[in-house]
Amino acid sequence: MKERDFLENKKIALKKLEKAKKEKLADEGIIPILDLINQTEDYFTSSSCYGRTVLLELPIIGDKKEAKFLGKWHRTVNASEILDSVKYAKKGQIWILSQSPIIHLAAKTQIAADKMVKTAIACGFKHSGLKSLDKKIVVEVCSTERLDAPVGKDGILFCNKDHLDLLVNISNEIMKKSTLKLKKFEEKLKKDINTYKTTNE
Repeated sequence: MKERDFLENKKIALKKLEKAKKEKLADEGIIPILDLINQTEDYFTSSSCYGRTVLLELPIIGDKKEAKFLGKWHRTVNASEILDSVKYAKKGQIWILSQSPIIHLAAKTQIAADKMVKTAIACGFKHSGLKSLDKKIVVEVCSTERLDAPVGKDGILFCNKDHLDLLVNISNEIMKKSTLKLKKFEEKLKKDINTYKTTNE
């Protein structure tokens, strides 16, 4: 990507992020990391998620367009919160999903992209890599931990209390590990930030 195009895309992305911050749509826990990345010359973030546990209703497997969020938490949860959210289910399969953090960012060069991927992997985000090399160089920072479990259908929860408690405990363990990895990633970026050329220079 030409530098002019990179800078223009970065300007647009940062405006969108600032708007999301003002509207409380950006996950607060991940904002410090986004700010660290965005202050450098060679990168800008395009999307992110702190990590979350979701109770989802799916009319048809793979139909994300018609999927309905029954509950969504960017923190640890308890079984009672899951049970309270099941009452919003009507038609379709009910799934508990636990997803680790994810950050998509554009890099100015392949060398910069490779550096970010190595940094992310060193901090435990083992599934990180290049997402695209086409019109722009996109890096995906993500981990391997996740949970996808069907728990009911058509408004009825099929799993018993012990099974639900197990799923909740696994989800919370994923969230705790994710939080530790994000802290490590943030500290690594803070430590190495002077090795990046920044827009403040």
